[in-house]
Amino acid sequence: MKAKTIRIILRWVHIVCGLAIMCYVYSPFHEEVVFQWIMKAGIIPIVTFTGIWVWKFQKFNRIFGIKS
Repeated sequence: MKAKTIRIILRWVHIVCGLAIMCYVYSPFHEEVVFQWIMKAGIIPIVTFTGIWVWKFQKFNRIFGIKS
């Protein structure tokens, strides 16, 4: 895959997971235990990882061996 395609996919994953966090904060679902675990164990780490990857894109590509 090209670097541009990876960047676009990462941005959309970051945006969609960010919307899930917004739903968690502003909806009554934050009281559900299952939804809390999904957020804590899945969504928040994904948002963090994709955010750092988009921010430090070239370093991550060197680590993972992705060529531009």
